[in-house]
Amino acid sequence: MSEQEKIRASVERQFVESGEKDRLLQLLKERLTDFGWNDRLYAHCRETILNRKLENVTLDKLVNEASDYGRNTIHDSIKKEVLANIREFLDENLD
Repeated sequence: MSEQEKIRASVERQFVESGEKDRLLQLLKERLTDFGWNDRLYAHCRETILNRKLENVTLDKLVNEASDYGRNTIHDSIKKEVLANIREFLDENLD
């Protein structure tokens, strides 16, 4: 294991053990809900199934399309907020 891999593993372990990962996941869930992202993603999946007829939609295709749609529709302010929190954690915890 390279030195860089060791540092990464250590930071990841600290991220989880400190509870920061869970805190940021909770923050992300709250922000996505606040922006109506969950409802829009659900509506997109429902529309996809209805438009293609259930027989023509496989779970794998739906998951792939929903994943792409979901990633592309997360509001920039949410991405920036989560990224800022990650940077803050790294600044406080890297020697």
